[in-house]
Amino acid sequence: MKMTVDQYWDKWEELMSREEASFEKWDGLEDLLFIAQKEGDLYKEFCCRFGIMRTVNYLGEYEELFDHFEWCNGFFLDNEENLEDWVESFLWIYKWMAEHLVKMPGIEMELLDAFFNDFQEAYDRYGYSLRPYYQHQHKRALKTGEVEDAHAYYHEWLAAERDSLADCEACEYQTQLEYFYFTGEKEKAAPIEKLLLSKEVCCGEIPHLTYSKLLLPYYEDGRVEEAVRYQSEGYFFIYDKPHFLIEASEHIRFLALTEPLRGIKVLERHIEYADSGKDPYGMFYFYMSAIVLHRKLLEAGHRPGFAVDVMSEVAEEIAEDFDERNGNDFFEREMERFYSL
Repeated sequence: MKMTVDQYWDKWEELMSREEASFEKWDGLEDLLFIAQKEGDLYKEFCCRFGIMRTVNYLGEYEELFDHFEWCNGFFLDNEENLEDWVESFLWIYKWMAEHLVKMPGIEMELLDAFFNDFQEAYDRYGYSLRPYYQHQHKRALKTGEVEDAHAYYHEWLAAERDSLADCEACEYQTQLEYFYFTGEKEKAAPIEKLLLSKEVCCGEIPHLTYSKLLLPYYEDGRVEEAVRYQSEGYFFIYDKPHFLIEASEHIRFLALTEPLRGIKVLERHIEYADSGKDPYGMFYFYMSAIVLHRKLLEAGHRPGFAVDVMSEVAEEIAEDFDERNGNDFFEREMERFYSL
């Protein structure tokens, strides 16, 4: 039976009101998108694609995010005068795009640069602070191994004004924490750790994602008992989210060094998503962590029960693709770091 206009928007609002991303929600929005396209109603199509972007981002379906963003961006630019109420919501998605485009080695540097230029221009055009732009340039530099750029953008980010498009305080502290672990400045990380673990500042993903970042630094400092507790607490928050490959890989590495048999369970829960190739950046770190786990299981006298030959080949190919795109040897050095664990 054909939907009335009221029924259509009631269904859209009901789907959008669901806080948890799910494939059921995605399917519902795809059904509405089909109706909008059949009717030739571009505004309905924009609304459905916007909802799909908000859903697939949290399901790890990043290529879907890219495709819908391209369409929505064109529609948005053609109809800015009629979409004033959407400006903030739409500009927020630039941050998701910036986060994930960098993780795809097939996205050439020229395209990345062009996207970040659009990011900056869009925020400037509507009078918003460039704080998110600098933050994501900082995160981009960390992912590509450009330490000097990461340092420069770090300071520009924190110097820029906070406004409604800035990440929440907890997420910003999390980004700072990851930076100090990257640079080895553990003394600067310590007060941020304390703040996040105390839950004085928190959000829907923090401190959930904080725990995995602590594991190896704590292990290196001999704080193994604390790390064991945080591993158990932290994995509870991501065990049913297979696309959290970076976090899962950090749990695997820690368990490889402490309780390798337990690492197999983590591997099994996330391997299907890793094998899908939807997140090459996460795939690289997951496979390299699996290689570490495999070696540690053998050293402990266990039969791993999984092979790593193909993982090694794929990880090497991904590293080569990233280094060619980024114009450095950061991923080659990352492989050496893993093999030395």
